[in-house]
Amino acid sequence: MFEFKLALKYLKKNKIESLSIIACLVVSITLILGVDIGVNSLYLNQIEMAREIAGFYEGTLTTNSEKNIEKLKRIDGVYNVQTVRNLGEFIPQNGLKTKLYTFNEGYLKSLNYKLTAGRFPQNENEIVIDQHSLSKFSKDKILNKEISGINKIKHNSDGVSKIYSEKNSYKVVGFISKVDGYYELQNDINSSYIDILTFIKTSKDIIPKKLTNYETVFDLKDLNEKNLDQKFEDIRKKYAPSLNSKIDIRQDSQSEISNNGYLDTALRYYQDQMSTNEIVLKVFLIIIATFTIANVLYIIIKKITNQIGQLRVVGMSNKKVVKFYLIQMLILFSIGSFIGVVSSIVFAKFSMDIFTVLNTFHVNNFSNIKLNIPYFMVIRSLLIILFILLITILLLIRKSLKQYPIDILNKSDKLKYKPKKNKTIIKTLLKNNLLRNKIKTIMSIVIISFSGFMIIKTTSTNLDYIITQMRKYSGSSANKYDYVISHYHNADTSIKKVDISKIKNINEVKDFDLLNYNEGNLIVEKNKVNESYINMFLSKYKNSNNQEISTSVIGVDDVNNIKEYVKEGNIKKLNELEKGYINIAVTNSFYDVIDGKYNPAIKDLKIGDILSLKIESKDINGNCYYENVKCRVVAMLDSSYLRIKEINDESGIRICMDFKNLQQITNNNYNQRISFNTSENSHSKINKLLEDINKDNDFLRIFNKPIALSKIPTISYYLVVMLLVLFSALFNIYITISLNLKNNIKEFSILRAIGISKKSLKKLVVYESIIYPFLGSIVSIIFISIEDLRYIKYIKEGRPEYYIKDIYLPPKEGFIYMAIVVLFGLLIGYIKSKSIDKMEIIEGINEN
Repeated sequence: MFEFKLALKYLKKNKIESLSIIACLVVSITLILGVDIGVNSLYLNQIEMAREIAGFYEGTLTTNSEKNIEKLKRIDGVYNVQTVRNLGEFIPQNGLKTKLYTFNEGYLKSLNYKLTAGRFPQNENEIVIDQHSLSKFSKDKILNKEISGINKIKHNSDGVSKIYSEKNSYKVVGFISKVDGYYELQNDINSSYIDILTFIKTSKDIIPKKLTNYETVFDLKDLNEKNLDQKFEDIRKKYAPSLNSKIDIRQDSQSEISNNGYLDTALRYYQDQMSTNEIVLKVFLIIIATFTIANVLYIIIKKITNQIGQLRVVGMSNKKVVKFYLIQMLILFSIGSFIGVVSSIVFAKFSMDIFTVLNTFHVNNFSNIKLNIPYFMVIRSLLIILFILLITILLLIRKSLKQYPIDILNKSDKLKYKPKKNKTIIKTLLKNNLLRNKIKTIMSIVIISFSGFMIIKTTSTNLDYIITQMRKYSGSSANKYDYVISHYHNADTSIKKVDISKIKNINEVKDFDLLNYNEGNLIVEKNKVNESYINMFLSKYKNSNNQEISTSVIGVDDVNNIKEYVKEGNIKKLNELEKGYINIAVTNSFYDVIDGKYNPAIKDLKIGDILSLKIESKDINGNCYYENVKCRVVAMLDSSYLRIKEINDESGIRICMDFKNLQQITNNNYNQRISFNTSENSHSKINKLLEDINKDNDFLRIFNKPIALSKIPTISYYLVVMLLVLFSALFNIYITISLNLKNNIKEFSILRAIGISKKSLKKLVVYESIIYPFLGSIVSIIFISIEDLRYIKYIKEGRPEYYIKDIYLPPKEGFIYMAIVVLFGLLIGYIKSKSIDKMEIIEGINEN
């Protein structure tokens, strides 16, 4: 009790030191806990968003056997199994293709579909249809009326792809919809695809029964981010023991079991954040917190040491001295912890209102996000800070207890450094202050340099020119073009020729690119297909000697547009027709995850080989069928062509043929995509034209980079964290300068007594105030430069086609950081130096 009362009196007497330690604890706790709460809350909320957007299910099963569904139900841990019959596609007139399922209200709820108008189907041939599948010109006119369209189903018979197509009519009794974010996200992730559903009440076989598949969704008991892969491995092992259940669930095309892709993405992001991705950031923040606390304690070490000497002189034992200081630290820790936790919550909530983080689900408003504050996270952060505090203070106490009390009281700061001649007194005193307590000096510099390294690395634009080249070679149209226009992939229409001409004829339009393509199946002997490629992308059929490979078929109207990608052969022959064969150019390369290399998908494919190709086409009534053609390989294309002109869901093989041949084979039913760039001053003109075109077209997707960029928040998640880190650095500069000045009062009084002017002492304070941030920022610039140079070396070795600047200059953000911290140090030093004007010569000499 005596030590507790004494500790309180000491804390009250040394208010500045006590408040400084509390402030350090608050900043350190906010650095660790505030960032943890913010990141944890955002990732957990993204998991909830994934469920809301995609549905509340966790796994799926696609099978043609009801027995397999029963087998799944018997697996331990599987529950809430909901099944519908997959009746293929329904293509309403003037609407989007939809998947047609039998009605099951439980299945709808699992996918988070809501009834928006009308009712659920009760009678034969009644349907509820996703309201987004219908034309904006017809949506309000068909409720409780019949709608006609094509029933279509692609199926496989012993490895041979076929199409069943028939015209039917159904009565629309209701509209359903998911949350708006689902359609926006689908639109973005798949570039031009919206996966939408129609549900029908029927007891009849709308399509031949042998073509019916079953779609099942289910939940897994206790699924979380840590056991995601293990859970699905165990399920697949029990469901299909003969197959390799260790294949990544995201790449498994054999077992019939899949997962909720959106939920999978969100869970994996969360797991990465908890384990690896954020570990460097957290370690850096803990290091900064450690040095922040240790720096303050080392600055006031002289006072602590004198106090220990006084306590031991009056008879206090070593054990009681330790207890006395531990009580002080625990009191300060209790106050600092309370304020720190509150400030962490405020920081997390404030930051979520202004930044985004790995924005998988395109959240624009974070103000509704719920804070998630696990007890273990709070306890862990407080224990880290408490450990740092206790270890630091115990090391200081231990060092002092090893000395005799009288030696402690008589100890003075003697400078072992002998200044050279002709050095000014100010420089000598500055070196004295820096060198007498090297640990304090080093810690001050380390804090500033660590903070600087993190801030510069996060904000640096020094290597953006390399990132720009990466985007160029990535193949993403959104990276290369200002505008990308296409219909949704499941829209049964094309872009009007008159609209294409309007865009192409604008003077400001440049880099105009029109891509005409369709889907097809390449038929190859099974033994000529890479086994790894089959395992990754294709289904296996025992009774077939051939393997059908899904591919994109591009209609090329000018061979000069692709001649730069030709590895082998004569691309000019693409326009020719030889002996009834259509000439084609082929890309034949895929990334093999087994050996980490790009390998040929079709083994020993060479110029002159004859290949069978089937492409989807339509008759005049809208019925779908496959058109079979024979093709001759006249050129082999480099795999980079896939990346430069990307198409969704490609797996390494692409076929190019003359555009007229594509038109003829498909009866002019193919997909289109327009991409182009334009000058900045013509954006408003282009936007007005595209707005008019969009009004006259259904299901048109327009990617507008200028508008998209304008919507990107200027403040990112890491930038907010870096602002906190910058605040921590500035706070440390302030504390260091303030406590140094307070500790030097006695010394300054003596210097004044021996004739040193106030002006000289003011200069000393200002010089010392800028030397810490200057040296700290220099160190951070050196380390970030080393990091940049290592990255440049890696790029030079791995991507020799990239342009690398001959002269390396450190990031300008490093010099901006230096200017900020040095100017802040100068400002604080100037303000604090004013206190010297009020200092009397005798002040501090008799201070105990």
